[in-house]
Amino acid sequence: MKTTMNVIRAILSGTILILLLTACSKQAPKYVIGVSQCSEDIWRDKLNDELQTGTYFHDGVELRFASADDSDEKQIEQIHQFIKDGINLLIVAPNQEATVSPAIDEVYDMGIPVIVIDRKTNSKKFTAYIGADNFEMGRLMGEYIATRLNGKGRVMEIMGLKGSSPAIERHKGFSEALAGYPGITLVASLQGDWTEESAVKAIKDYQGDLSQIDFVFGQNDRMALGASKALNNATTKYCGIDGLPGEGNGIACVRDSILDASYIYPTHGDEVLQLAMNIL
Repeated sequence: MKTTMNVIRAILSGTILILLLTACSKQAPKYVIGVSQCSEDIWRDKLNDELQTGTYFHDGVELRFASADDSDEKQIEQIHQFIKDGINLLIVAPNQEATVSPAIDEVYDMGIPVIVIDRKTNSKKFTAYIGADNFEMGRLMGEYIATRLNGKGRVMEIMGLKGSSPAIERHKGFSEALAGYPGITLVASLQGDWTEESAVKAIKDYQGDLSQIDFVFGQNDRMALGASKALNNATTKYCGIDGLPGEGNGIACVRDSILDASYIYPTHGDEVLQLAMNIL
């Protein structure tokens, strides 16, 4: 019995020693990548999950996430903290084109690679940009609406955050498409901030005629959904951009006839992470 207990103690001691050695030998990450998101929402949650998934294919990579919650000041502060933390590369979606650019320039000037994603900076100081063609999305949605209305009708647009590149570019594309249809009137381009609540407020604050709106283009699905709740008009049609899966999101809203259409806005976080590793 005594011999058996000694054997058990020896096995346990060996196991504990192996665990201690394993814990002690855990290496520090080879690369630390800061991810500065302008906001926190379902689209960015999906992107962040894909970024994290991408790290499983590379050894020694650590991601550190920060969300600015639509605040330029907060994003600038978070970028400065990343610099202090000693990151090897910055992935950033600027809240607005102009205001966040100086902080991004600081990172680049320090010799730290910068990947700008989704939204654009008004500076040339970045290593790479990866994102979708927002002008083309706006243009195609304009063409789609014009086709659905047979070239005649009254249309309203709900724009994303003022000063953000997707809002600027989607509006330009949308306006250009509608300019080819003299029978369609763009009644108003109301200012939102990408949230459902901002679309509801924009429509409620609008002082113009809302009695005959044939189609509403929300620059994302959440604002299109907010517009549908604010107008509550059975004859008005709505469309947006993002096309996310999951209940309550764009694809399900099209399926349930809440939205007439949605344009899938890709995230491709895995490709962003691979681009970062190629640079590093």
